[in-house]
Amino acid sequence: MSAIDQYKVFELAVRLGSITKAAEELYMTQPSASYAIRQLEEQLGVKLLVRRSKGVDVTEEGRVLHRFVEQAFGLLQAGERKIGEMKSYMSGIVRLGASDSLCKHYLLPFLESFRSGRPGIRIILSHGKSEEIMTRLAAGSIDCGMIHLPAREDSLVAARRGIQDCFVAGPAFAHLASSPVSLHELVREPFVLLSAGSRTRSFFHSYLQTHGLSLEPDIELSSVDLLVEFAVKNMGVAFVTRDFVSKELESGALLEIRAREPIPARSIGVVSAPQQSLSLAAALFVQQLSQHIGDSTEEDLSNES
Repeated sequence: MSAIDQYKVFELAVRLGSITKAAEELYMTQPSASYAIRQLEEQLGVKLLVRRSKGVDVTEEGRVLHRFVEQAFGLLQAGERKIGEMKSYMSGIVRLGASDSLCKHYLLPFLESFRSGRPGIRIILSHGKSEEIMTRLAAGSIDCGMIHLPAREDSLVAARRGIQDCFVAGPAFAHLASSPVSLHELVREPFVLLSAGSRTRSFFHSYLQTHGLSLEPDIELSSVDLLVEFAVKNMGVAFVTRDFVSKELESGALLEIRAREPIPARSIGVVSAPQQSLSLAAALFVQQLSQHIGDSTEEDLSNES
């Protein structure tokens, strides 16, 4: 008989005041229950119960031990209840990373829906650039993230979604929006760009280099929202994901400037730790977020490698 079984017999015998009743509760014979108590007493080297004709009395040592055993079984039961809640998604924690812009335009609608359906699951969100998110994922400090692809080889891309960048500017640059312009002409204009180190900035410079061009922006900003505000205020041409400025383009606050040299499409993706290392709540979150963003295909993922 295991130690945990011995303690079960002891705890019930004290609570019910009878070894016989404890045996009945545990569906075991009375001699087996008595043997379990004797084993426990021998291991501890003290008398725990005194047998009487109508039950048992608890010694002082037995009362002290019972307080601890009662607490231990209470914690085990609480742990089992907690696991039950996690299995039914009534509780759990999801650690998520994303940039402010990706969170605002792609994650927030999903987070609102997920929280309303699973209010017991706690979502811990940290922001950062794609490279920072990948570093946190590799370190195990987050369960999943949304980044600009490609991802590192040691991460799992659970889903991807294509995005399209564009050039935009305020009404003062309307003369550039009437017809497509060449990049050679466009780079002569003042530019408002995201700060160096962002994947959008790196992608933009690679695009220019493909056409033998480069530029230094007049204004560098770390926030997409602030970049959009500067562009609306006619501070320069901005390079931004079209989804991020759809409202401004629709209202006329910003105008799209079409370049003669097509801007290649790129992708954002949901990246996660391996399935076996995710909690139940995190695995559910990644699955539903992937469906929201758009399921990956094998061909799509090979294009990101």
